[in-house]
Order: sequence, then C-alpha cells, then structure tokens
Amino acid sequence: MERYPFFESGKLAGYVRAFSDFVEVMVEDRLYLYLWEKDCGFLHSGGGSFLRAVYEPPLDNSAGSAVDLEARVREAAQAVGDKLRGRRVMVDFSGGKDSTLNLLAVAMLSELVGFRAIPVYVHVPYLEPPSSIDYAERVAGRLGLELEVVEADRRMMLFYLNRDGLPRRGTRWCTFLKMKALREAMKAVGADIEAKAERIAESGKRAEKLSKTFAKTAYLAGKTLNLVYDMPIEQVALELVSRRFVHPHYLEGLPRVSCSLCPYKGLYELAISREHKLEDWGLVEHSVKRLHQRYYHALSWEEYWSYALWRYDPTVALMRAREVQRIRSEEELSLERAKSMFSSLWREENLKALRECASTAPGAFGRLPNSILNFDVLESL
Repeated sequence: MERYPFFESGKLAGYVRAFSDFVEVMVEDRLYLYLWEKDCGFLHSGGGSFLRAVYEPPLDNSAGSAVDLEARVREAAQAVGDKLRGRRVMVDFSGGKDSTLNLLAVAMLSELVGFRAIPVYVHVPYLEPPSSIDYAERVAGRLGLELEVVEADRRMMLFYLNRDGLPRRGTRWCTFLKMKALREAMKAVGADIEAKAERIAESGKRAEKLSKTFAKTAYLAGKTLNLVYDMPIEQVALELVSRRFVHPHYLEGLPRVSCSLCPYKGLYELAISREHKLEDWGLVEHSVKRLHQRYYHALSWEEYWSYALWRYDPTVALMRAREVQRIRSEEELSLERAKSMFSSLWREENLKALRECASTAPGAFGRLPNSILNFDVLESL
C-alpha cells in the first residue's frame, strides 16, 4: 500500500505503510522495516526470500492532484455533467476512505448536475464483520441516500470455503463472487453508469491501469465514473476528517477497510481485525484446517495457524515461517505504537498538521529511498 503520513504532537513525524507482514516506517529520510511476530514488529535485517517475494515499492505520488472536493465537483460538472444528467449512477461503496470520498463527491455532483446516485454495498458473508453494513448505512443516510445492500452468494461462499479453504493471494475466489454481486446489482437498480473509487497512488498496477483509462478523458471513461482517481492520500484524509466521515477501523489503527480475513492483510492488521466479530468462526477454523491438511504438510499446525499462513501458497508460506531468522529480537515496534502511527492520520487533533501536509501535495514526501531489499540495519524507533 501507499505510504501514509503520521503525526505526533500535532506535527508531521514521518511516513508509515504496511505490506504483507511488514510495517515500514520512514523518519527523517531513514527507513525502518519491521517484521510482525504475534503482537509486535521486530527490526528486519533486509534481504531474504520472503521479503523479495512480497515486496512492492510504494509510488511517490507525483501524479496526485491537490484540489479540494468542491473544486473537483465543479470541474467534473463542467467536464461530464451533460453525460450524467438524468442518468442513474451506481456507486460502489465499501465504507473505506476512497469509496467514502467518491460517494461524497458523486452525491455533491448529483445535486449540481441532476442525476440519481445509488450507493451499493456488497457484503461478503463469513469473511466480513456484519457491523460494517451498519456503518455504510449511516454514511449513506447522512448524505440523504438509501443504501442498497447485496450479498455475495452464500451458497457459493460455503462451496468455496469447503472445497478450497479461505481465499489466498493469487486465488481470491471471493473477489469473483463480490464482482458478480455488483454486476447483478447494477442490472437490478437499472444503472447506466458505475462510479468507482480506485486511486493511482495505491499500487503500481492501479497507477498503470488508471493512467491509461483516464489519459484522454477526465472522470468518465466509457460507463465508469471516478472522481478521486488522482487524489493523494493527504487530500483524501483531509476531506474525510474535516467532514467527520472516518470509518472506525481507521481509528483503531487499521490502514484500510476490508474483510477481516482478507489474504492481503498482514499479521499487524490481523491482530486488530480479530477483535471484529464474524458470524461463524467455527466454519473459518474448519476451512483453515482442511487447507492445512491438504497442502501444508511441511508446516506444523501451530506455526501455520499462528502466522495465518493460509494467506500464501505453500512455497511462500514456508519462506514466511523461516523469515524469523532475519529479525533482531531486541529491536521492536509495539502494537500500540503502530496503531498510534496509522490512526494519527484520521484524528481531528491532527487536522491542522494534516491541512499543512495536504497543501504540499502532490509528492508531499518527495522521492523516498526504495533500496529496501538490501538496506543496512538501522536502530529502532
């Protein structure tokens, strides 16, 4: 994921991001990499087969556009308003930062241009806490919109859980079921256009795709509307914090809103997400055990379960179990410290510092070093 600014005592202190089981911290142009073990992270020595297998460098966000939401909506109204007027626009809504900002922008644009905005939330049974639906409904209600809630097919969810186990990296069958539910919802609500909330800065793959998609036309490409694709994280956070549209998971220290058992979550995120109640934890454990018996004979049940190695294919899972050899156990990042860094971006007491940070976007943090695969060990924070 992209780097987030974090704040201490009302001032910008550095940047932090999570990828796989690592938490990466930048302070004063120095890079610290922590591998998560149980409830804390330990300083990593660099290199290693597991790190090479999962590492993706963050983007420097040089293509971001620091523009306030009202100006963005006015610009979109002039650019594509005539193509939206009188239409029905389905807004993909998860409650996360990008989809919330996009819903805000689409709702404002609908008032200005004159079209119907229909937010749709896809609930993923068994893998996602039901409480997420309640938050999504509250956000839509504050905007005067009625949320359409649909579910990924429960029977197919059970089928895949029993046959293939939990979704893992590279084989996320849950995504297929979620997208199928969205396609069906679009037909059911009679939508002409779909509003999505992908952003360039999130990953290299998205940057490449979105840069091509919106290279010739801003905001509307075919039947896809996206009002936030080029906005930097500083601006996204500023808009949501100042308007008090912050998902509680961010305040808990989670860097993103997703299913509790998303295979792309790291152990740091899973340590927080396990506090969120799922509807059938027994089913989850049964699925995990069957997967272990079938494919992960080289790993003991204890290390397989404690490291949540169902997230990786067996080869990478074995690499992960052995990566503990590359940590310095005396140098650690506590769970509470990491939660404080990630959540600081979303707290109102840091609004002034966030506003100053956003005013320098794009590229608020410049080009940070990405020589992480072979960097020398630094002292801990």
